[in-house]
Amino acid sequence: MHVCRKQANTIFTAMVAAVATRHRPILAFTHRLSPGAHPRRLSTTATKRVNLRRSAYVLSNYWRLLSGIYSTRRNQSIMMATQYEISVTSCNEKRITLSLSATDYKTDTIHITEKTNDNCHSEEKLQKDDLTPVPQSVLQYERQLRKIKASDRASKTNVTVEDHLLTVHVDEHVVVTNKPSGILCVPGVKKHRSLLDLVYEVYGSTGDQARQSTLPRDSMIVHRLDMDTSGIVVFARTKLGMSKLHEAFRTRTGTKKLYEALLVGWLDINAWISAANINDSHQIKGLHEGIKNGTSDTITNTTNLGGGEINLPLQRDHKHPPFMRVSTPDSEAEAHQAVRELNHAGWKKLVAKKPKPSVTRFQVLSHEYWMGHHVTRVALIPITGRTHQLRVHCAALGHPILGDPAYGYCGEAHPNGGFSDEAMCQMSPTCAGIELRRNVEKSVRESGITMCLHARKLDFNHPETGEAVSFDAPPLF
Repeated sequence: MHVCRKQANTIFTAMVAAVATRHRPILAFTHRLSPGAHPRRLSTTATKRVNLRRSAYVLSNYWRLLSGIYSTRRNQSIMMATQYEISVTSCNEKRITLSLSATDYKTDTIHITEKTNDNCHSEEKLQKDDLTPVPQSVLQYERQLRKIKASDRASKTNVTVEDHLLTVHVDEHVVVTNKPSGILCVPGVKKHRSLLDLVYEVYGSTGDQARQSTLPRDSMIVHRLDMDTSGIVVFARTKLGMSKLHEAFRTRTGTKKLYEALLVGWLDINAWISAANINDSHQIKGLHEGIKNGTSDTITNTTNLGGGEINLPLQRDHKHPPFMRVSTPDSEAEAHQAVRELNHAGWKKLVAKKPKPSVTRFQVLSHEYWMGHHVTRVALIPITGRTHQLRVHCAALGHPILGDPAYGYCGEAHPNGGFSDEAMCQMSPTCAGIELRRNVEKSVRESGITMCLHARKLDFNHPETGEAVSFDAPPLF
């Protein structure tokens, strides 16, 4: 049975009236629901009475039945609201945009349907049994093991000026360093020796008197990187430098960051376009202006491998604190429920924080082999600066960062940025399979490398002169 959209809305309006008559109070909907929209989310704004939940539940079941009649190819996974926008502006530039939206489905938005299951990859092609989730017992064991190893690495690493302080630039107001992977940027809870300690020893009040800093140690911090992330880090040496840099990084004025990373699997933009049944000469409107117009934030495409933008809001993962995950209506509802339960248990001051908009632009640089495994080298530009943003967004593409101890295979956080393996395979036509991730993790342990994420380039306005300065340090991987 097939019905058009107008007929579907008419049928659903009749269902609303029938349920509203049977289950009072009457539900006053001010929105016309589109296919895939969830009645419960809208109905909660209409009334707060006790029997609303029952009415919404009945409507939800009716709508699920109607959705099956309306479109049998609609993606019914937890990623139902995910939208992919595919743009081919020329034969040399291919862009994709990944976002979550509660708006109506538009003709200029491409939805990856169930057929993309055939395109998921492991070493060669994802097998059916590759969708089998990792047992919880294995996950718990691996997560505890990772915590122990991370703590041991932070405490047992002999952090010295000779081995770990790589100064890129120093003047009266700032110190720019190239942080190695595997050491803390600032002291943690257990006060392990960090890069900040080294900078303060050499360029702080205990260093050379002719070049000493006028700031206490902790005031020299401007921004920071994760322990396993390497790359450019700037420290302040004067109050002027501290205030100017803090304002610039907080308001994101005059500051630009570019990261380089290796992702597990081959992120093939052509495969995404093919999966969406888009001809290379077809152009779809509605992409972010920065992508369409090629602003200074967009990386120059020199290899014609394409790129795009990941626009997925992030929230604190209540199941795996203190890590992050992509926020969906379901995860947000679960987080609010968890906070309510904690409030009822006596934790009255806990509140559920709203998800934060998060945007990352990326450019595929090359497809490579690492120890016999497929990896993709990408450049990443964080438009927003959320905690673990790049790591979560890459995992949400189906390609976690190589060596990521949290968002990679059996990591401490939720895999795939918060989505199930089945949902990820359904939407990402090039997602790295479980077998590939397992083999890569085995090679990571054998090689002893850390996460392949490097803050390659940092631009900011000098706090004294106001002139734009840029610092670049290529990665070691």
